[in-house]
Amino acid sequence: MAGKKSKSVRRLSLLFMGLALVTTWACTSSSGSKDAGGRALAAGSNNAAAHVDVMCIGDRIDNPAEAFHYSYKYTDAKGWVDDEAEITPQAMDITIKDKSGSHTFHGVRSDEVSWNSAVIDLSHLNIAAMSARLSALNDSSAIVQQGHESVNGYDTAKYSIDTGTANSSDRQKFETLFGRGASEKGTAWMAPDGCVAKFTLDEMLVQGDALNKTHFEIARIKK
Repeated sequence: MAGKKSKSVRRLSLLFMGLALVTTWACTSSSGSKDAGGRALAAGSNNAAAHVDVMCIGDRIDNPAEAFHYSYKYTDAKGWVDDEAEITPQAMDITIKDKSGSHTFHGVRSDEVSWNSAVIDLSHLNIAAMSARLSALNDSSAIVQQGHESVNGYDTAKYSIDTGTANSSDRQKFETLFGRGASEKGTAWMAPDGCVAKFTLDEMLVQGDALNKTHFEIARIKK
């Protein structure tokens, strides 16, 4: 038990150092509703079920219950990242590319050091920051369910994300947090386990006097 607890604490500190930021901003929203199987329910008139979770992908990587292919892509004015990984409950093979070059790594679950190194390889603070912004939008008019689709081997609930179509109150809350002119627009496909199967997001955030454009993609493909 102590070993599991130690591993959990280490994972949270290394993979999600931005979690405190998420928790602070998440106070602007309430928890999304899910059915008994964990799938997000259809959004009602108050959009209370419009809840998108990307932080959970870290746990799916560290504690895989099934084999899947994972990809993460990020681009902004300063650089880009392209991660690809074949993950099973026993091992993972990773290829990471960015402007500095590329490298591969093979992690084995039976070797804690090897496995933790693989998990750290796939960790990005950008995911925590992105989750913080989504927490400010969850359960608001900026996220709307658009039915269900079969995506990447999962029966998913599809959500559109667009601060431009949110009501004036929700837009004001978002701009108060992230600056006038900031915006988010994308799509999320949530699997029955409550975590993303596919996710795309384009955003503009205020940095000084400039707007920084970034693009995110996450995919979890069942094998």
